[in-house]
Amino acid sequence: MVKTCLRSEPFQLPPLEKGGGGDFNRIEECLTASKSPLAPLFQRGGRYVSGLTLLLALFAVTPLTHADISVRAHIDNPNPWVREETLLTLEVSDDRSIIEQKTAPWAPPGVSLRPLNASEERVQTADGIRILRRQHWAIMPLYAGELKLQPPTIEARVTGQGRVSLTPEAMLLEVRPLNPLLPTDVPVSALQIKLAQPPEAVPRGRPFDLNLSIRGSGLSTRGLRHWLDESLRITNALRIYPPDIRLSDNIDPAQPLLQQADIRLTFESQASGQLALPSIILPHVNPQDGGIQHAILPAINVRIEHPLWLALRPWLPWGMGAIALIVLLIGTWKYTHPRWQAARQRRAWLRALQAADSPKALRQILRQKWQHIPATPSRHALAQQLDAACYGSEPISATAFNDLKTRLIKHYSGL
Repeated sequence: MVKTCLRSEPFQLPPLEKGGGGDFNRIEECLTASKSPLAPLFQRGGRYVSGLTLLLALFAVTPLTHADISVRAHIDNPNPWVREETLLTLEVSDDRSIIEQKTAPWAPPGVSLRPLNASEERVQTADGIRILRRQHWAIMPLYAGELKLQPPTIEARVTGQGRVSLTPEAMLLEVRPLNPLLPTDVPVSALQIKLAQPPEAVPRGRPFDLNLSIRGSGLSTRGLRHWLDESLRITNALRIYPPDIRLSDNIDPAQPLLQQADIRLTFESQASGQLALPSIILPHVNPQDGGIQHAILPAINVRIEHPLWLALRPWLPWGMGAIALIVLLIGTWKYTHPRWQAARQRRAWLRALQAADSPKALRQILRQKWQHIPATPSRHALAQQLDAACYGSEPISATAFNDLKTRLIKHYSGL
């Protein structure tokens, strides 16, 4: 850690000599050379100002100021493998005296850099409130052996001090070698493969997508595409399009080095039936022992169907339900309509019986339904009484007629 305390020193004048104007001339030359704001004042009327007054004015213009700034750099893993990313953190703490801060251009030899998110926060220390600014880089060493890493220089503009440069101390890394037979695009990091929910059925002869994500560090689009091409082989029944790979950094503040690759794989099959998509095998180096391992996504089965059938299949339950409802309605209508018609006719017949005003009219109405009425003793007795009322020697009275009609209506209503 480098801690810098900045203090402005008062302007120093040469000792004054007695006599003549040479002393004032030398003071004027010194003020002009140092670009002091008092030079014009001295040139206009400084010769009539005493030396003591001039010294007091200079002391008032350039008061003592102090800025407490510290810079510190540290690395998480000073003993990484070749091509293993490690986290470099640069912290700048100040007493709110930094007005502007930026990092000087930085390209250290022997490593690959990946800038990460920066942060800024206010912290309470024993010396008061400090502003803590952190910058992070993913450092990937490219060669084995001892590596001297010089962190970047911070250029800041400080209140009352102008611009200053702060350079942390250099760090030593001992980079461990990997097996030289390993390909250079194998990441030195554990890999996690997560597959999105695949489709159950896809149309034949049309492209369909399969989405997956890969998490790890030290990932590259070129390396992932190479190993995906090794796993995905085109066959007569399966066509494979080039994968679409999108790499995201800074996805988890708790794991700054973690990256995520979102991959879309596009397939197309010309044959119907069950199709087994090829498994995906991605090699990676275990950071614990430097050995090679593999992250494997097993093969999955997808059903390939005719596009028309695939479009109609979701509507089949609705169609079957509609057909069943139509059949039910037709059967209900065929069952209930004759009975409803018979009941309607029966009600009309009973109303006609009720409206009959003579025994002959009553007998005429009964004759229309006579063959549909079961032959019973009570029916036979009522029919004889009605015939007697129609053809008897003596006419039937109104009371007897109404009584006979009531008994007829009651008898036929119960059938």
